[in-house]
Amino acid sequence: MGEGPPAGAPDEGGTNGPFGKRLPGPVFYGLAIASVGGPLGLVAVFVPGTLPGASSSSGLIVLVGGLLFAFPVVAWYRYARKIASHGGLYSFVEAAAGVWPARLHGALWVVSYFLYLPSTMAYVLWDVLPVAFPDIGPYRAVLEVAVPIAMVVGLVRWKTGLLAVTAAIGAAQVVLAGVLSGLEIAGGGGVEKGFGLHVPAATGAQYAASISLLFICGSLPLYFGSELRNATAITSRALPLSIGIGAACALAGAVALGHFHALLGTTVPGWGIAKSLGGRPLGVAVVVGAALSALTLVLLEYAALTRLLPAMLPMAPRTAELGVGGAFVASALLALLGPNAAYWQLLKPSLVALYASEMVVLAVYPRFERAGGRWRLQDFVVAAVSCALMAYGLYNLLVPGAG
Repeated sequence: MGEGPPAGAPDEGGTNGPFGKRLPGPVFYGLAIASVGGPLGLVAVFVPGTLPGASSSSGLIVLVGGLLFAFPVVAWYRYARKIASHGGLYSFVEAAAGVWPARLHGALWVVSYFLYLPSTMAYVLWDVLPVAFPDIGPYRAVLEVAVPIAMVVGLVRWKTGLLAVTAAIGAAQVVLAGVLSGLEIAGGGGVEKGFGLHVPAATGAQYAASISLLFICGSLPLYFGSELRNATAITSRALPLSIGIGAACALAGAVALGHFHALLGTTVPGWGIAKSLGGRPLGVAVVVGAALSALTLVLLEYAALTRLLPAMLPMAPRTAELGVGGAFVASALLALLGPNAAYWQLLKPSLVALYASEMVVLAVYPRFERAGGRWRLQDFVVAAVSCALMAYGLYNLLVPGAG
């Protein structure tokens, strides 16, 4: 099964792990924060982009959505207390239900995130950055390939330094998200209205489920488990903390959205809101931050793929890093054939595979938690609510007109 410890075992000792130097704990916490959206992406793009039809109840909807996502977090947390490895979620399924369900999950997960890599690069360069930098056009094709190459070289040659920078970007996102949210609340005249139910209850519930699914990438840091000392302790603490921070940022950025309803239908709603409240410099900062938010997710997804494959297959870590990296760069070149449509054409199959892969993880959770041969009702509740969220995501994607 490649180099290093078995996929389902924590690797606690020694100076280096199978992927090089150990990750410092603070870097891991920063990566965990960056993986939840990231925080500025949630505040400036994804939450306001999800709620144009329910902005009058945005605070309540995001609060409920965050609480709903606590169910998958409970399952991930309980898994992470016992397992920390480069297999991440794959190792969870393997420990709970065996190799073949784990391989089903892993195959779906690989398809999902590999589709997301080139499409997100195109989205950042063709949709996000031009909002603030309309003259970027001549440089986009070069950046579409140059940025993936830089990520691959950085991860292979300067992994710890690159991940430390990524962690710092995650922390900076929290600060900028707080600034934007504070200005929204002050400029909107308060938050009270955002916590009222001003849409039909069924509609609010649907929006809350959609918001909940925005936090799904919060499991990415679990694939760095073999690169930590005291791995199970750190991963199980960082997971709820980082998702809680992301949810808090999303809530702070949502409570006053009703006052900015006319700006929510744009590609980067935070651009218009920031410009109206703090001028162009703040708007540019928000757009650049949103772009970096997406690019840090791309880097973490690439890194997670290079760690998952050696857990699934007889593959050395360096082979995975170079192989996935080469495929990432090649796919970025292919995305140039239709960059304007790449994100939207690839997003649907990517999310279908992601929700289906997570459903496997969550469905086998009660089997993992079974103690002394006894099933526990609370584990079935966690699994049922979590799987229902994933099923809702699949329904919206696969049923015409459901979204």
